[in-house]
Amino acid sequence: MPTNLQPESRQIEELTRVLRQVSASKTPQESSFLFGSMTRDLHPLDGFCSISRRGLKDGQYKITRAFLDGSLPQTAEESNPWRDWDSIPIQTGGFIGEILAQDEPQYFPEFSVANDPVFGDTLARFGSCAAFPVFDNGEAINWAISFRYGADAFTNDSFIHWLTTINLHGRATKNLVTIGEVEALNTQLAQQLERVARIQQSLLPERTPRIPGLNIATSYLTSNESGGDYYDFFDLGDHRWGIFIGDVSGHGAGAATVTAMANALLHAQPTGVDGPAETLAWLNGHMSAKRIESNFMTAFYGVYDANDRTLIAANAGHPAPRKMCPAEGQISSISGASVPPLGVIDQIVPTETEIKLDEGETLVMYTDGITESFGGNDGRTMFGLEGLDASLEYCTGEPTCVIDSIHSALFEHTGLMTRDDDQTIVAIKGVGRDGHDG
Repeated sequence: MPTNLQPESRQIEELTRVLRQVSASKTPQESSFLFGSMTRDLHPLDGFCSISRRGLKDGQYKITRAFLDGSLPQTAEESNPWRDWDSIPIQTGGFIGEILAQDEPQYFPEFSVANDPVFGDTLARFGSCAAFPVFDNGEAINWAISFRYGADAFTNDSFIHWLTTINLHGRATKNLVTIGEVEALNTQLAQQLERVARIQQSLLPERTPRIPGLNIATSYLTSNESGGDYYDFFDLGDHRWGIFIGDVSGHGAGAATVTAMANALLHAQPTGVDGPAETLAWLNGHMSAKRIESNFMTAFYGVYDANDRTLIAANAGHPAPRKMCPAEGQISSISGASVPPLGVIDQIVPTETEIKLDEGETLVMYTDGITESFGGNDGRTMFGLEGLDASLEYCTGEPTCVIDSIHSALFEHTGLMTRDDDQTIVAIKGVGRDGHDG
């Protein structure tokens, strides 16, 4: 095994220390400050300036840093061209203009510049100069210009070292700039999605309605992104109530937009459209006409008549509700034909199913974020109808009990308080004629 010899050079130790710090830099100005400190200690210069022509016209440039009188920045924020870019004046011509016109590394072993139109006589004290382009996408967008008092003070090796090191640092700096831009965009996007989510939730009913003969409880839990679950109640008069639950495919702003569209359409439903089948067909006609790519909505819509305890319902691709009869210990699925989800095809012809909801019976409507939650020992087992029915097995049928039982079972199944899809539950239970949801 080869012997491990630790380097004893002070320069190597100092370089290692600074490189560790540079690697932990979070901002381009911090990285540049540390890099400048390292080069100043290991390879002293008598003067330095950095030039940028990013976004400027040909011949124009900005002096982003200039340390020509022996003074050096003491903090990273003291010299911050990213922060101060708009206030840095645009320059043209002079010695720098001549360098930029060449667009390649340049060395001036016998440097003599006085009365420069930009720097005046500041450069007259230096005897040699090396100009290093910093390439970005093949172009010399930025420049690092180093000065020394003595003539011919840069060797070939030091020139190669500076050209290589400065360009590597330029690439690292650009990466930090890009990371900062991405983080800013992510923050902006997160804020926008939060606003979308708040708008989406504002579409839901402010309060659960008081419907004679029913106890009602609802639950709406959002996913990590704004999604497309939606439920609503509509007072149709003559003791009739519309009960709607839907789920838009996908997540994000697109799904939330379709949800808002459905909300607006349902609340603008003309009086000539009556019954759940006609309502879903009318809604589908408007949604399919918009040709919203890759977004459709499953929907279950029922009209409850408190006079005879019946719910006339139609289904457009939505999970069939579960009906609980606790007195008989039964949980069953609501049978009835389903048509494609809303917005998939131009015309649908839903059929209606009559559901009798006697006193003590409970109807559980839900979105597939419930049944399609994954968990179990392998993390890949779906909650499914089996998990849903099992969660209700010992429930009293009270709507609040239904929701609590499902949530508890889901948490036990997934082990998570977060979810990949919205989860919505609307539970309605038949009670005495004078009963309501409280």
